[in-house]
Amino acid sequence: MKKIPLFFALLLLFSLSGCAGRINLDQALQAGARQLSADNIDTLVAGNSLHMVSWNKADAADIDFSEKGALNAINSVGEKTHGRWTTDRDKNTLCLKFKFWGDGATNCFQVFKDKEHYLLFNNDGTLAHTFVPEYEVEYTLADLNAGVLAQPPSRARRLPRQTATPEKAAPAATPAANGGLLSTLTFGMLGADDTQANEEAEEVDQQEFAVTPMVTTKRLSQPHQQLLDSGDCPGCNLADLDLSGTKLKGANLQGADLSGANLQEANLSGANLKGANLRSARLTDALLMKADLENADLSDANLHWSDLSRANLKNANLERAYLVKAFFYKADLTGANMKGVQSQRTIFEKAVGVPEELLKDNTNQAE
Repeated sequence: MKKIPLFFALLLLFSLSGCAGRINLDQALQAGARQLSADNIDTLVAGNSLHMVSWNKADAADIDFSEKGALNAINSVGEKTHGRWTTDRDKNTLCLKFKFWGDGATNCFQVFKDKEHYLLFNNDGTLAHTFVPEYEVEYTLADLNAGVLAQPPSRARRLPRQTATPEKAAPAATPAANGGLLSTLTFGMLGADDTQANEEAEEVDQQEFAVTPMVTTKRLSQPHQQLLDSGDCPGCNLADLDLSGTKLKGANLQGADLSGANLQEANLSGANLKGANLRSARLTDALLMKADLENADLSDANLHWSDLSRANLKNANLERAYLVKAFFYKADLTGANMKGVQSQRTIFEKAVGVPEELLKDNTNQAE
C-alpha cells in the first residue's frame, strides 16, 4: 500500500468541501463523518502533537498536547505560545486556551472524524480547523529526504498508533454565537510586531536559578548533587543522568559530560555549555535561550521543540541532530557542523551560519 505524504494527507482533509468552500456540520454528517466522545478525544490528543490547519488553509500550527493538560504551540511563521486544554465530558468537546493567541479566551470545538481525518467544528456548525495527529502521518522517501525522521523522536510516553472510534452517539450540534479559534486566534497572527512577539516568548520564564525538587530512592553522585545545589559544575561527569524539568538557568556546565542525559523540559537559558558533551542527549522542549554552546557536541541529540533563540552555537557539532520544530531565532551557527541533521518546520529566522539548503527546505515546509 502506497504511503501518503504529509502534504497530500493535508489536502485530503479538504476533500469534503470540494469547490464549494467552507463546509458545515450537516454536510460532514451527510458525508459520513462521526463525532468523537470526550473519552475518544482524550485518547487521540493526550501526549501527542497535532498539525492543525485552518479551514481555508490560510494558517497552520503544530500543537503539543501534554497528558496533564498543557499546550505548547508554534505557527507557520515561528510564533510560539503555551496554554491549557481540556475536554467537556457533557458536551463532548475539545477546549483550547492559549496565553498569547485569541486574547486568552477558551474556545471549544466538536471533534469529528471522516475516514482517516479529523475536523473541528464551532458551536454554530461551521468548520474551524482540520488536523492530523503526527503519529498517524505516513511519510515517503521524498519526505525523509526533506528532513523528516523515519521514526518519531523519543518521548516520555507515546500512545500507540490507533484510530479513535466513537463509543456512543454524541449530541447534535447546538447553534451558538462562537466565532471559533480562527476568527479570534488565527494561530497567533494578531498584528504584534516581531520584536514584541519574541520578547513575550522570552519572558515566559524569567525566574532566577532554582532547583526543581527531584524524588530519588538512592544517593545522588557528588557532581549531580553539586549541580543541583549550586548550578556550578564545570567539567562534571553527568552522563546519562535524568535532569528532566530541572531549572538550570545560568548554570556553569562548561566542558561537562552530559552525553545521553535526559534534559527534557529543562531550563538552561543563559547556561554556559561551552565545549560540553551533549552527544545523544534528550533536549526535547528544553529552554536554551541565550545559552553558550560554542564548540559543544550535540551530535545525535534530540532537540525537538527546543528553544535556542539567540544561542551561541559557533563551531558546535550538530551532526545527525533532530531539529524538527526547534527554534533558532537569531542564533549564531557560524562554523557549526550540521551534516545529516533532521529538520522540518524548524525556525531559522534571522539566524546566521545556517546552510542554504536547510533555510530553503524549512521555508518551503512552513509554506
